[in-house]
Amino acid sequence: MCPKIMIIGSDYTSDRFGAALARGIRNLNPQISLVGVGGPMMDEAGVHLLYDISDLVSLGAFQSVRGSQVVKRLIKKVAEAMDGEAPGLLIQIGLPLFEFRLLEIARSKDIPVVYYYTPFSRGLTDGKMADFARVVDKVFAISRYEAEMCSEIGIENEFVGHPLLDLIDFSLTPAQARASLGLEDDSRRVIAVLPGSREAEVKNVLPTVLKALNRAETTQELEIIVSVAPTITSSLLERMISKCRCGSARLETDTYTILTAADLAVTSVGTASLEASLLGVPSLAVYRVPRTAQLVDRLLDRQPNMTITNNILRRTVIPEFIQSDFGAAEIGEAIISLLNDAEAKEEMLKEFERLQFELGGPGSVKRAASAAVEMIGCVRDGTNS
Repeated sequence: MCPKIMIIGSDYTSDRFGAALARGIRNLNPQISLVGVGGPMMDEAGVHLLYDISDLVSLGAFQSVRGSQVVKRLIKKVAEAMDGEAPGLLIQIGLPLFEFRLLEIARSKDIPVVYYYTPFSRGLTDGKMADFARVVDKVFAISRYEAEMCSEIGIENEFVGHPLLDLIDFSLTPAQARASLGLEDDSRRVIAVLPGSREAEVKNVLPTVLKALNRAETTQELEIIVSVAPTITSSLLERMISKCRCGSARLETDTYTILTAADLAVTSVGTASLEASLLGVPSLAVYRVPRTAQLVDRLLDRQPNMTITNNILRRTVIPEFIQSDFGAAEIGEAIISLLNDAEAKEEMLKEFERLQFELGGPGSVKRAASAAVEMIGCVRDGTNS
């Protein structure tokens, strides 16, 4: 019988990547049982959820002091499940919003620990990396940058590549995307706004971004399309748009159609930034959380860049507007400048071309799934090798 694999996710992105990985594992061997923490996508992909984090993540509860009690209870429940389920491998995906406690517990129970999509691309400091090295057995690296960082401090790693290269829909042309969205006026510049996947995050950034776009509309004819993440209610975004009196703004749900149609994107600093970059859309990135939301900032001591694309490319390619630098006037000026500066846009797009190499090309999910199956020694017929 194959050992079980436990997959731990803590946000919308890790739920999405965890679901893709789960499907990849089940495709290789349907007899492998999967258990873990995640959201509806992991559940649909066949992961038996010990805890569904979707409601807490959408509200940003894990980013508050109040959420720490929830995290403690969740850690206790998962630790008990490690004994009952006896997984042969634990895979942590994405931000460590449970800190490293679950990984420490797994190691204490002699359960091998793999980290897939580590926090390194989000600015984990060298000090944190030393702590990280003590709680993982191996990293499935999603970028060459991440693999190099692991190798430098002696963490075993396998460069599998970034799952987005398998998950993004690259099939649409800009003309097809615009037609699909009913955009017939070529004189209007299309701005895609991807404000985030957590309610707390959206509330903190979207009103200011819309004010910035109002400023930009005084000099440009714009079509503003706000992408609605599955974790955010449309009614919340509609109220924000109504309050800011952003006349041309509207909501759509198909992120890749929106981005493919766009002349420019304003995104969060996370996965949305990289999605825009991979689709060849010039962009700028925004991030602001209230002072009470300290958990993520404690875990992610900011390096020169906070945006995933910039960290992968190891230089500031996308302008960042973070915390105290986040203001409507500054963002509005940057939007107008980037829309009208053909040379700056061309230089940015040229930098984006490096991403395919840095991220390893298509087939990442299958490579990660194969590596996981190999680690538990379970061949296709369900016996251990």
